[in-house]
Amino acid sequence: MDDWMRSLDPEARAAVVNVVDLLEEHGAALALPHARPLGEGLWELRARSPGGIQRVIYFHWFGRTFGLLHGFTKKTRQTPRTEIDTARRRQATWLARERGTPRNK
Repeated sequence: MDDWMRSLDPEARAAVVNVVDLLEEHGAALALPHARPLGEGLWELRARSPGGIQRVIYFHWFGRTFGLLHGFTKKTRQTPRTEIDTARRRQATWLARERGTPRNK
């Protein structure tokens, strides 16, 4: 996620930071147009800048804690399955680490 953020132009990066700040401020109550459910516990933060449409896939861990899993620049109408699959793999790794269970390779 860090590499992706660094690759964004300043306006796009600011747009992503803005929606992450909104998530921090509003928590799980954040909804459209800034966030929408993708299903099975994953959500999508939605940012737009002159340079394109940015998305951050995240999940709600507990309380006001969220796991930001994967960021990408959206180029199609529907969120690509490959982007969701990447987020799911990162979520599994994150949960395994947080719960202290061995990770599958």
